Amino acid sequence: MSSKANGQRKNTSTPETPYDELWRSGRSRFGVQHLRLGRDKKWHFAGQQQDETVVKIVREHWWFLVTSALPLIGALVLLLLIVWGSGKLPNPIWSFLEIIVVVAIFGALVWFIWKDFVKWYLNTYIVTSKRIVHSHGVLQPERQSTPLDNVKQVGMDLDTAWGFLLRYGTVHIYLVGGDFIMENIPDPRAMKDLIDGIIEKIRASKPKEQKPPMPGIPQVEEVIVGLAKAKEPPPLENADEKYILRRPEGRLGPRRTFGGILHIPCEVRYLSGEYTVKYIQRSRYVFYRQILVPILALCILLPLSFYIPSTSTPFVSSHLTQWWIIMGTIITLLVLSIGIIFTNYADDVYILSNKRMFDIQRRFIFFFENHRELEYKNIKDIKVIVPNVLQRLLDIGDVYVDISGAPTLILPTVDHPFFVLDKINEIKTHAAKAEGLKKDNDLKKELHDWFGKVVTSLVDSTQMKGAPNLENMDLLEAMGVANELGFQVNVFGEEPSTRPEIPPGRVMHQNPPPGTVIQPGGEIQVVLSRRATTADLMEF
Repeated sequence: MSSKANGQRKNTSTPETPYDELWRSGRSRFGVQHLRLGRDKKWHFAGQQQDETVVKIVREHWWFLVTSALPLIGALVLLLLIVWGSGKLPNPIWSFLEIIVVVAIFGALVWFIWKDFVKWYLNTYIVTSKRIVHSHGVLQPERQSTPLDNVKQVGMDLDTAWGFLLRYGTVHIYLVGGDFIMENIPDPRAMKDLIDGIIEKIRASKPKEQKPPMPGIPQVEEVIVGLAKAKEPPPLENADEKYILRRPEGRLGPRRTFGGILHIPCEVRYLSGEYTVKYIQRSRYVFYRQILVPILALCILLPLSFYIPSTSTPFVSSHLTQWWIIMGTIITLLVLSIGIIFTNYADDVYILSNKRMFDIQRRFIFFFENHRELEYKNIKDIKVIVPNVLQRLLDIGDVYVDISGAPTLILPTVDHPFFVLDKINEIKTHAAKAEGLKKDNDLKKELHDWFGKVVTSLVDSTQMKGAPNLENMDLLEAMGVANELGFQVNVFGEEPSTRPEIPPGRVMHQNPPPGTVIQPGGEIQVVLSRRATTADLMEF
């Protein structure tokens, strides 16, 4: 009996959870492994959902692991040199050096594995069929989950020269209400295409958004739709419309390029829904002031470089080669300085987007770029200062933008400074208005759905219908038509039919007449036809 009872208890016990399900259940347990290849030959991770599959696992490019391993590589190279030297020049000191280098290699290896390799290995981007999970950290692991159904656009960029050569870069994912950036990703273009494909599948599998129900009364529907109509803020101009979009697959940013014919892209990266409203260039007065001295020097030295040798001056005639070298160098430097001054002037711009301000400071074409940014909501005050009468006559001035908790941003020596002040205030007001209208439109959408359902329900429950035309129908047919509309038929009486085309049993009159509004369940009284007798005919 005891063995049978034990067998029954075993059969009725809870089925054992598969190991893969137990491992990815997300239960708290010690260990650094957050990914494993299951028995189904698929990758799984802790916290994975039941209907979620891992599409791709990405880590930083191997180049960043190589740069971290340079001390270890250097120690190995040193060991090879010592071994080679001990073979060429035998000496007891080589053995001592080999021991020191081996210890150094072991220490560098341990340090590399703990400090860099484990950190690199655990810093993973898990791309699944639903989201992107960024996991990093050893003793204090962190995880960020980004649902792919919130993605508006995906961009990529090869940020550096090394990235262009080794094919690694940045993938910028523009979300609703934020952004997610994957840095130092190998083959960012393939990663962008992969994410775009997953997003298309997610959007295709989603059911289409259903419109709220309507009561079926045109006048009421028109009122509801009119109340729910979204309001859009007056659009701002888009300063990038006149520029060519050179890389549609790239990250969002200003389309204006730098460096003249080199077309160097700006390093500013826009957020979701951000675009350029205006580019502000410093006044040409600044350019003329900076280029005046080199132009004057060039205008003086260039004629002198040809005139002085023609005067047959003994000193110049005896050193004519040196003269041409010196003057050629000076004139070349002056021409280069004029080109650099022009490029620096053309590339020193201020960008006003619909969300932020940027002060772009680029020097020496592509060797240096720095930019400062601020959000309009952090602006406390804006003022204009015109330093002198000449700038007042030329309509040139300095625009000071006071920022909460940060140094003042100065736009020095810009044309039409009061117009710039008004434009900044306009964009600032537009940004606040757009945010307020977005909240109002979201509320209108909710009210549209609510009113549509409520009014439709009220109309359905209290709808008044007109009486159907039952004349010339037989009694059964008339009762069927009335029942379909929720009415009842009651025979009030009979009248003789004097027309041969109306047989007995047909409806001759009804009360209320056809089209009269009746409450649901109302009664329609009918008078049926009967065969006329001799007395009836004599009365007629």
